[in-house]
Amino acid sequence: MTLLLALLSTVIWRGDYETGDLSQWSRVDGLASMLTVANSPVHQGNYALRVELHQGQVSSSGTRNELELGGYPFVEGDEYWYAWSTYFPTTFPSNNTWQVFTQWHHSGCCGSPPLEFDVIGESIEINHNGSQMLWKAPLVRGVWHDFVIHIKWSVNGWIELWYDGQKALDQTSVPTINAGQYNYLKQGLYWNASITSVGVLYHDRTIIGTTMADVAPELLPPPPDAGTPDAGPADAGSPDPDAGVIVDPAPPPAPDPAPVAQTPPSAPPATPVAKTTVGFPSGGCSHTGRGTMIAFAVLMLLVFAVRRRRS
Repeated sequence: MTLLLALLSTVIWRGDYETGDLSQWSRVDGLASMLTVANSPVHQGNYALRVELHQGQVSSSGTRNELELGGYPFVEGDEYWYAWSTYFPTTFPSNNTWQVFTQWHHSGCCGSPPLEFDVIGESIEINHNGSQMLWKAPLVRGVWHDFVIHIKWSVNGWIELWYDGQKALDQTSVPTINAGQYNYLKQGLYWNASITSVGVLYHDRTIIGTTMADVAPELLPPPPDAGTPDAGPADAGSPDPDAGVIVDPAPPPAPDPAPVAQTPPSAPPATPVAKTTVGFPSGGCSHTGRGTMIAFAVLMLLVFAVRRRRS
């Protein structure tokens, strides 16, 4: 659905001041010296519109300095999307009466427009015919505010609003056009002639389109979640978040090697143990015949020695 809307989208007109001048608009309703292109603050690109208004600066029977978009009449049955951004400096005045900063004026000569964005006191409001309030929010200064409005132009019309990126007003029925007339866009600052303070504000990136994708693609819902890819079997490996590559699975453990026959180490030579013959003390002769012969020889020597001494 989002892709289809993007393909069917058509930007009708763009007023972002990136030309460096006011040439995107049709005419100045007020003092051109009070409607200047500035390079700060800006909401996008390099330029925005700076608007200044003083008491007594009268144009088209009102105290105003506005830009007007001609050549784009909005008639019965039209349906369009509009987006722009406005910055209220910290010095923007608080007055308990109307200060119009964007309006769709009717082609008739008199009366309040069918739709207008006002600052009244410390509030931002949408009003119908200057009397029926359709929406309001606190005025916050010193930051850019984003407005996106979807309008069905009809005596049986409706509007819906997004403010600072959030849906602020569901589709609300209201006559958005006067029977037999058309509307046109004006932007700047237009207020009650009784206001004596000096007003300064900025506008940027005004766009008209046929879809939300034209004017505020950032508000489109994200594409549906395609789901998390199948991680595969448990042993198929896992992405390494640090390296950004797929890590090969760990190889299965190798089988234990077959036992190898070991030759036992040679035993050290045994220490000989002396044999003992029963009847002889340890260390005695080991052969009985030899001992008898020695004893007999000793005896004969002793007899011989005695006989020699007597003779």
